[in-house]
Amino acid sequence: MIAVLASVCAHAQQDAGQAIASPAPAQRAKATMAVVDFSTCAKPDYPLASLRAGQVGAVVLAFLIGSDGTVKDAKLVTSSGFPLLDMAAQDGVRRCRFKPSRVDGKAVEAWMKMQYVWSLGGLDPAQNAAGLAAARTGAERGAPASQHHLGLIYMEGTGVARNPAEALAWWRKSAQQGYVPAYLSLGQASQTGDGAEPDPAQALIWFRKAAEHGLPEAQHMVGYMLMGDAGVAADKEAARESFRKAAARGWAPAQARYGIMLLEDKVPDSMEQGLALLRKAVAQGDNAGRFSLARCYETAHGVPLDLAKAAALYETAAFGGNKPAQQAIAMMYERGEGVVADAVKADQWRKAAEIPIPRPR
Repeated sequence: MIAVLASVCAHAQQDAGQAIASPAPAQRAKATMAVVDFSTCAKPDYPLASLRAGQVGAVVLAFLIGSDGTVKDAKLVTSSGFPLLDMAAQDGVRRCRFKPSRVDGKAVEAWMKMQYVWSLGGLDPAQNAAGLAAARTGAERGAPASQHHLGLIYMEGTGVARNPAEALAWWRKSAQQGYVPAYLSLGQASQTGDGAEPDPAQALIWFRKAAEHGLPEAQHMVGYMLMGDAGVAADKEAARESFRKAAARGWAPAQARYGIMLLEDKVPDSMEQGLALLRKAVAQGDNAGRFSLARCYETAHGVPLDLAKAAALYETAAFGGNKPAQQAIAMMYERGEGVVADAVKADQWRKAAEIPIPRPR
């Protein structure tokens, strides 16, 4: 996964939006172009939703560099065709600092263009073939880890034609030998209907088998399914306990979910513990945790009101594909709450929120 950036050109100007008038030849000013300090440009994160959808493309941006070397404004020149990639590129360039353009030694504002190229890297065909051969050899010898790995290769279509039915067959062989990750994979396939019809009851059985062995991701999924919206009978007390177990094992999505539950208790000690769990989830990059913590800062729920922190958390979660966060940051840009009002960004985020979530593969 890479984002490559390249500066294209610069045009110095004395005032934003006003180009320098060309002096007479005998008095022509000596001008130098702005230069990016690449050490200040954090590599932009590939938006999670874009990764899941396999989105790639090039984004061309125009941006105004102030006389102090900071980015004052950024505009989209050529879209990648995907709103999240466009906005992630704009966010990335705003973090850069530049050596400003100079005219006769004096720093001036300058417009530049930069291209971000988003592409998905991967193993080459030879590596894929070698991995497939090794997994198949181990699987045919009866090694449960290799059987599970071979199932993953078929489910993802890594170097082979994607074949969910073949994946399920290998996962069942692995599960019959008690390989816990295979329980989880079978639960996920049963839940989504990948390779067969969705079967929530069977999914819960598999998730519970994995959860009994202490797998936090499975404990979280048991909690999720028992909340009442997954096609099985609700048991919210059991769900809460399952989330608690997964959170105690450091599983970020469970930390976020259980943290929200504790905040809803509205008991001081529980709220403090809930906020601590949300922060732990955020530290691990969990976008649901970012959204919930942002909501706390936006509404002063257990923390002091801080719209700037709320906006920053919302936007990070929005880049990660969190739909409620995309809606929330659109509203903040529209109203100028916690951020400088920006109707263009508000519209971009509103449109991004309307795009269906890609189904993970």
